[in-house]
Parts: sequence; C-alpha cells; structure tokens
Amino acid sequence: MSPLQIARRLALLAPLALAGCGDPEDSYPLVPVTGKVTRDGGFVSGASVSFLPDPGNSYQTPGGATTDSSGVFVARFRDRDGLALGKYKVLVIPDDETPDVEVDASVEEAFKDDPIMLREMKRAGGQGGRKRKPPAASRKAEFDVEVVSGGLERDFELKQGASQQAEADGKGARR
Repeated sequence: MSPLQIARRLALLAPLALAGCGDPEDSYPLVPVTGKVTRDGGFVSGASVSFLPDPGNSYQTPGGATTDSSGVFVARFRDRDGLALGKYKVLVIPDDETPDVEVDASVEEAFKDDPIMLREMKRAGGQGGRKRKPPAASRKAEFDVEVVSGGLERDFELKQGASQQAEADGKGARR
C-alpha cells in the first residue's frame, strides 16, 4: 500500500474518530428548571440559587443561577440551561448575605463581568479585602425539590430571621 493510499484512508477515518470525542457531560439530558425567589411578598434580586444533586441521581448535574431584578432564575448546568431529572437540595442565599467587604480595585476590575465570582471574592475577603460587619442573622434557606420530566418551575419564599430549612412553598408548579 502506497503512502498516498494510507493518507487517504486516514483522512476518511479521521471524522469517525473525532465523532467520539467530547465530554460525556455535554450530552446529559436536561430539562428546564426555573422559578422565582421572594421575601415578604417582594422579589429578591441577586440571590444565589444552588442545586446540589442527590448522590442517587442517574446524572450528577449540580447547577446554579442568580436571580434577576424580578427574582426570576433559570438553573444552569455548566453552560447549558436546565438540570437532569432527580432529587436536589436547593440552597438560596440572598445577595445581602454577602459580607460587606472592601476589595482592591484590581479585584473589582478582574471580575467586573462576573458578578458571581466578585461576590465569592468578597465572601472570601478578597485580595487585600477587609471584612466589615457581617450580617446579624443568616437568611439563607434550604429546600428539597425533585426535577421531573417536563422540567420544574418552583418559587421559593424566604422568611425573615435565622436560617431555615423547608420544603418549597408550593406556589411553584411542576411542569
């Protein structure tokens, strides 16, 4: 077999070999997971909503979102909207839970397009950050939910006061 024939055969087989490449997590089946976070009847903007999958779920798709100005969130796994079917522990942390911290201007600049990472840097004290007074009582909340086929639309109502663990408030509907 000549070198030219070998090169031609390799060129024909290359696309088949590349078709199997890629991260298997990119092919996990996801369904939409959306909702709203409220407190005392008002919207909670800038809240962090984290979805932690139960170890028994078929696919492990931890997800998260940040609420918009209307308290609405769309959960994402990696760079895709949605989560896999299964049970999740949901942790909701209002934006006002971020400690009041001054961070260096370089940190602010580095994360100006990534508010989630900027908030995490502030929580960690930032590069050269100085913590001020932390919030008096945590208002983070934990909820248990199940993502079903067709997706999940669930609202979370935060209560005033100490940490809370509760079921989702029932205002949200399963799709």
